[in-house]
Amino acid sequence: MPETAASKLLHTPSRWRRIAGGTAVLLAVTTALMGAGVQGAQASTAKAAVSTAAGSLAPHAGVGTGTAHAANVRTLAAAPQVKAAPQTAAQLAALARAARPALPSRPTTGSKPVPAAGTHTTGANSSSKVSNSVRPLVAPAVVSNFDGVNFSLGGCGCQPPDVNAAVGVNEITQMVNTRLEVYSKTGAALCGISLNSFLGTADTLADPRVMYDNVNNRYLFALTVVPASGTATPAFWVGATQTSNPCGGWWIFRPTVSGGSFPAGTLLDYPILGQDQNAMLLSTSNFTPSAGENFTVFAIAKSALYSGGGFSFTAFTTASQTAPATNGGIPMIATTFDYFLGAVPGTGYRLYRMTNSGGAGATLTLQATISSTFAAPPRRVNQPGTTTTLDPLDGRIDWSPVNDGSFLWFAHGIAIGSFPGVRYGAISLSGNTATVALAYRSGTSDDFNPSVGVGNSPSGGNFIYVNWAYTDAPAGVATSDTVDSVVPGGGVPNLIATGTVLVNGSSTGETRFGDFSSVAIDPTNVNGSCAVAAQQYFASDGTWSTRIARLGTC
Repeated sequence: MPETAASKLLHTPSRWRRIAGGTAVLLAVTTALMGAGVQGAQASTAKAAVSTAAGSLAPHAGVGTGTAHAANVRTLAAAPQVKAAPQTAAQLAALARAARPALPSRPTTGSKPVPAAGTHTTGANSSSKVSNSVRPLVAPAVVSNFDGVNFSLGGCGCQPPDVNAAVGVNEITQMVNTRLEVYSKTGAALCGISLNSFLGTADTLADPRVMYDNVNNRYLFALTVVPASGTATPAFWVGATQTSNPCGGWWIFRPTVSGGSFPAGTLLDYPILGQDQNAMLLSTSNFTPSAGENFTVFAIAKSALYSGGGFSFTAFTTASQTAPATNGGIPMIATTFDYFLGAVPGTGYRLYRMTNSGGAGATLTLQATISSTFAAPPRRVNQPGTTTTLDPLDGRIDWSPVNDGSFLWFAHGIAIGSFPGVRYGAISLSGNTATVALAYRSGTSDDFNPSVGVGNSPSGGNFIYVNWAYTDAPAGVATSDTVDSVVPGGGVPNLIATGTVLVNGSSTGETRFGDFSSVAIDPTNVNGSCAVAAQQYFASDGTWSTRIARLGTC
C-alpha cells in the first residue's frame, strides 16, 4: 500500500511484520544452504482458526455483493478531475494499526555461498517433479524498455509505488497507486487518468492490480479502499473493460463485504489478483480494528463483470496470506480447480484449491502443506553511498503464481545466508512437491521484490521469466531491475548473474520499496516466448519510477 505523509507513522502488520529468533535450513538447491533467519509470522501467529490438515474445508469468512456503473477513460479524462479526501492521522489511528518491528539494518561483509547446479525437490512424492536439467545461460532479449508511471505522474505523493502492468493485443496497461496509464508496446502514452476520477470516488485507494484475459480479450482490475473510519463498511473496487480497449468503456463495481472476518472498519489489505477462464480470483490480508489480522480468498464470476450485472460471493478463511494463481496459456487453459498458494517461512507452502469458482456452491480445500523450509529475508536492503536501507518484505508471494496445468510456478523473497534473496520454482499439483532454485545478481547483491511469468509453449514446456530488483552496495550498484528466463526443457536452474539488466537506478532517502512487481505474457505470441515485466527503481532525484520492458521473442 502506498503511504502518505500521515500514514508513514503507521503500518499494517500484514504487510510489514517481521519476527526474531531461531535458525532455519534453506532447502533451495541440491546443496543445502544455511539461512540465518526465522520462522515467519504467517506460520506462527495467524489468528484465523483454520485446520492445517490436508483435505480440510476452509470455513466461510463472510459474504460480498457488488453492482455496476459504466465509465469511459477518455471521456472522464477530459472532464474535471476527482481528488480523494486525504486520510488524517486520526483516521489511520482508528484502524489501530501498529508499527511493525524493524528488520536489522547492518553492513554485510563477504559474499553468499555459491550453490551447486541443479535444483532441490521436497514433498511427499519426490518422483513428481519438474526436470532439473540446466538450460543454456542466455539472457532474454529486450524488445522495448521504457519508464512507466513515476512519482510525479502518480499525483498522490505516495510512497512506495504498487507496480504492475498487463499486456493486451495492442497496448500495455499500468495501474500504480492512484493512476491508470495506457502505453503502446513501444512506450508511447495512449491515455491516462487518476483512479479517483476513473472510479468517480473520493475513497482513499491503494494496491491496484491489473490483468488481461486473453480468452475474452478484456482487462480486469482490483484495488482496495482504506476505511475512512473504524465504523466504515469494508469495501474494494473491481472492474473490467467492455471491449479490448482500455482507453474506452469499463464496467466498474464497488463490492462491500460483511460477516465474521469483516467487521466494520476492516481494511482489505494487499489484494492479490488471479484468474481462470470463468472467474476473477482474489485474496486479501485483512486488518480489523477489533480482531486483528486474518486472511481471506474469494472469486467473482467474469460473466457478471463483463456484462455489468450484479453479483454476490462467499469469502473463505485461510491460515496465512495466499496468492491466487492465474491460468497460463494462449489462450488461457481450462482447469477443474483454481489454486491459492501461500509461502510460509519455516514451513514451506500451503496449497489450497477452489471448486466452482464464482458460483453459488464454491468451496475451498487445503490440498496440502508442503515441506520446503526457507527463512524470510534476514535484514533490510543496503544501498551504496547511504546508510538508508529498504524493506524487502517478509517472504510472502506478492504476485499471482501461474498454473500451467501440471505445476504452479511462483517466486518470493528469502534469506540466502545473511542476504535478502529470491527463490522461485514450481509446485506439482498432483504430487504436492516443490521444486525450487535461487535467483540473485551477484555474490554481494541484495535481491528482492520478485514476480514470475510463464508462457506455455504449444510444442511442450514453458518459457519462465523471473523479474526482480537488486542493489549491490559493495560494487556501488544502486536500485536496479533485472529479468532472467528459462527456455522450455530448461527445468528450474539457479539464476545467478545471467539475466538482462533493464535499468540502473540511484540510491534514495526513502525507506520503502514497492510491494509487488509483475510479469505478463504477451497474447500476440502464441508460442509464449514474449513477456512484459514491470518493476520499480529510484530516479536520480531519489523519487520512485517504474520500468516496463517487453522481452523475449516478440
